[in-house]
Amino acid sequence: MPSSTPRWPEIKALFNAIAEQPPGDREALIAAAALDASSQAELRSLLAHHDALDAAPSFLRDAAGQAMGATGGAPDQAPAQRIGERLGDWEIVRPLGAGGMGEVFEARRADGAFEGRAAVKLLKRGMDSAAVLQRFAQERQALARLNHPNIARLLDAGASAAGLPYFVLEFVDGRPIDEAVRTLDLDARLNLFLQLADAVAHAHRNLLVHRDLKPGNVLVDTEGQVKLLDFGIAKAIDPFDGAGADGRAGGGAADQHATVGGVRPFTPHYASPEQVRGEPVSTSTDIYSLGVLLYQMLTGVRPTGRHATTPAEAARSVLEDEPTRPSQLSPNDAPDLQWLTPRKRLEGDLDNILLKALEKAPERRYASVDALAADVRNVLAGRPVSARPASAAYVLGKFVRRNRWAVLAGTLGGVGLASGLAAALLQGREAAALGVVGLAGGLGLALYQGRQAALARDDAQRQLAGVKDITTELVFRFGDAIQLIPGGARAQEAMLKQTVASLDVTLTLAPDDAELTVLVASALGRLAQIQGSTTFAGPERAAEAQATVSRALLLAARVWPRKLGDVRFAAQHLITLLTQANMLRNAKRVEDGLVVLATAAERSAQTLAERLGHADRATVLELRGNVLTNQAHFNEHSGRPSLGRPAQALLHYAEAEAAFEALYGNPALMAALNAATDPGSPAAEEWANHNRANICIGRALVHQKLADFTAMKRDALDAIAMRHDNLHRNPTSAIWRQSLMFDSNYLAVALLQLGEHEAALAASQQAWDRVAALRNEEPQQALWRTTQGNFARQHARALAANGQHVAALPVFELALQRAAEVLHDDDTERARQDLAALQSEHAASASLNSQAQPSPP
Repeated sequence: MPSSTPRWPEIKALFNAIAEQPPGDREALIAAAALDASSQAELRSLLAHHDALDAAPSFLRDAAGQAMGATGGAPDQAPAQRIGERLGDWEIVRPLGAGGMGEVFEARRADGAFEGRAAVKLLKRGMDSAAVLQRFAQERQALARLNHPNIARLLDAGASAAGLPYFVLEFVDGRPIDEAVRTLDLDARLNLFLQLADAVAHAHRNLLVHRDLKPGNVLVDTEGQVKLLDFGIAKAIDPFDGAGADGRAGGGAADQHATVGGVRPFTPHYASPEQVRGEPVSTSTDIYSLGVLLYQMLTGVRPTGRHATTPAEAARSVLEDEPTRPSQLSPNDAPDLQWLTPRKRLEGDLDNILLKALEKAPERRYASVDALAADVRNVLAGRPVSARPASAAYVLGKFVRRNRWAVLAGTLGGVGLASGLAAALLQGREAAALGVVGLAGGLGLALYQGRQAALARDDAQRQLAGVKDITTELVFRFGDAIQLIPGGARAQEAMLKQTVASLDVTLTLAPDDAELTVLVASALGRLAQIQGSTTFAGPERAAEAQATVSRALLLAARVWPRKLGDVRFAAQHLITLLTQANMLRNAKRVEDGLVVLATAAERSAQTLAERLGHADRATVLELRGNVLTNQAHFNEHSGRPSLGRPAQALLHYAEAEAAFEALYGNPALMAALNAATDPGSPAAEEWANHNRANICIGRALVHQKLADFTAMKRDALDAIAMRHDNLHRNPTSAIWRQSLMFDSNYLAVALLQLGEHEAALAASQQAWDRVAALRNEEPQQALWRTTQGNFARQHARALAANGQHVAALPVFELALQRAAEVLHDDDTERARQDLAALQSEHAASASLNSQAQPSPP
């Protein structure tokens, strides 16, 4: 029997494939898809909506301010027949405007409860699907949380007698903000912007993103108060929002800060690059649009697309054009005469604030609206701001991305030029050295190929020796420093590719040169770390990363017996082996990964058998400890692919503990580690605590698998003691705080199993409070949402075990949501049992809570 529920992922894919096809070709494609009737109806509705967007101005592109009487003009086509129609408790008084997706009316309260004036947005046929109506109900609940003087309230929402969805909004008598500021001085404009920023920040703290910030949605009333309109309406009518990855309807308040991609309503001139590309939106999307609005408020023009005449041209400019520095606009570009006087005040801080908010990459914008507002307040108060000009490294990275084929396809001399440009990444002698890498290699190659006399060949050998010295500095000493600059991983990847391309040519001429082979292998190893990183590169780059790491290890194997005493090379080689092992594990090839780790353990022992200084021995011992810890993880780990061998894991943990003790228990080696630590980095004692605690908590999880909860509690407490010591030494470290958060959750698991309910609640509360704070600080970070869902299981159980059933119920619901997600992604017997157990515990807690409530009289 066909399902009556629309299959959203399938509909989304078909919509993307069919929408741009000629209308005459669509029917055959729809028929071929063999959709059920409900899904077919949704697809046709979306296509009709898409055509309406192309054929007429979008409802959301029409300024809400114009629709609410901001311009005072009458609409071209007023549907007068609706005057007097009742929409719930409201009666339509007069039309205010119309667009491609709906009509706007002034309405009055008609139920006699109180006198009220409102603006009603009534959507057109095609926007009345069951999914949209469901989202209306969800939006109504979510928007009820917004209580801010600068946000126009959503008063009501529902469906007309004919089934058409409508919104009832607070009526605002005002002008769009870009018009309202034309007679104001700079400080007054900035103060108006701060009202708007405070409103958006309030919404973000409530996990709501506006997604359609533009002048028509930001009015200034007759008392000089900003009113932000249409909060949440863009989401409610989004055809793809509320359809999760599993195709079930969703889109509640908890996920409104990030949504799936697709064809969405937005205003191109004010949309962020990620909106134009149809990518997920976040709070950073609103930050970009705020940047556009502030730019327009201060200069009278938009930062990009000033001459665009179509939505497509505006969208292209958002993606491709760099905004002009506001202080460098010419009088011809900025017609606002008020702008000419304070133009010099825009130089420096305001320029930098605007350009930071308008960065194409979301991660380079302000981290929050509050941070943007703080910089604006600093300008008004004459204090320093956090925004700074883009670094030379970032400018170079953009150059490389724009001209990647020219850079990578060049000859050795051409690569040398690119490397010369990359000198901007570093300073002083190191920068000059880096600039010479390709050029020196080019000269050396030219001398080789030119079949010069013996003197010329000697000169070429000297050039090659210089290249090797310089590249050694780049790969081993300054490579890590590059990662510290904005966009560092991308800049480092581009530079390493250039370096490898340069050295490869020379290596073909001197294949037996061990030092050159070491350099190429090490550069490839670093490149594989970047390409295989789950935080920088997605799974689609796995094949590229595997090819890079395989070649790095092949070259290293050629010279290992001769160069194993070179600790810089040996250390990088061990890291490359760890990189390959984890790539194999990610590909579910755990056994193969363990073979690689065994090789790493053997080679670390070989290097330690050499005569090494204190610093070198400390480096290799720390790496060996990490290799052995990984061997334990590959044998047994609850959160990652492993072989389910707890006994073998405990043996490897014991070996890792011995390796770390040989390092951290030796004062001379610790002194050498501290001497080599960069200023500002954690001290060796902190890393000692961290690595020892990692072994304790890893062992605790093995004890959990073995149901030895007394041993689990002991190891978790030992780990937490070391985490607290680290926080005492370095209270600002995010890594130390997050490690304590995870370990507290594991301790709660053990304590619950041992029946120590009060202590379990204390532990789970610590983990719960920290992850909740992280979700508030970084709402766009999906990891914290997932982590909170994982922690919810322990925290709900601890609350219930202590009789706090009222508090436990919403936490159980979050735990159930996370368990359902796990089951959807990995439909196993264990996942089904976990979900069933949680459902039973939730029901029991709900029953006990109900019994505890007083009976009605």
